[in-house]
Amino acid sequence: MWCYSNVNRRFLRSLSRELFDGLFIFYWFCWFFIRFTRANHFPIPFLNDWLTDFVFVPIIIHCSSIVGSYVFNNGRAHGYPLYQIWIISFFTSLLFEWIMPQCTTYNTGDIADAAAYFAGGLFYFCFHQSFYIKKNHQLIRERNNKQKFTL
Repeated sequence: MWCYSNVNRRFLRSLSRELFDGLFIFYWFCWFFIRFTRANHFPIPFLNDWLTDFVFVPIIIHCSSIVGSYVFNNGRAHGYPLYQIWIISFFTSLLFEWIMPQCTTYNTGDIADAAAYFAGGLFYFCFHQSFYIKKNHQLIRERNNKQKFTL
């Protein structure tokens, strides 16, 4: 007999299977690696400046895309049009490159960081989003074939 905990377990298992693909794990690895090198006072010159900014927008977009596909689209993958990714990149740039530098000493307003946000969004749109949608369609096909054989 099904109960509420089974539904939650199934939802979280499906969510984690979709969320943790290779590129997403790579984004997080890059972000933590750069944070680690900064904390240990061993920054890597080129990567320290823009890699965290480059992977930040794809992390946000991928998480929202996965959650949105389960909440609004019955688990079917959906992608964002490029203009919505530009809007997300714009508001991220506005927050972290204009508003936050006025409030904290940690953040610095830099146009190159804003360009890295937009480049990360473009990378997600061109590469990761199509990979995620193709992978999701393949999983749905496999699930449908399995259901045909069990009926």
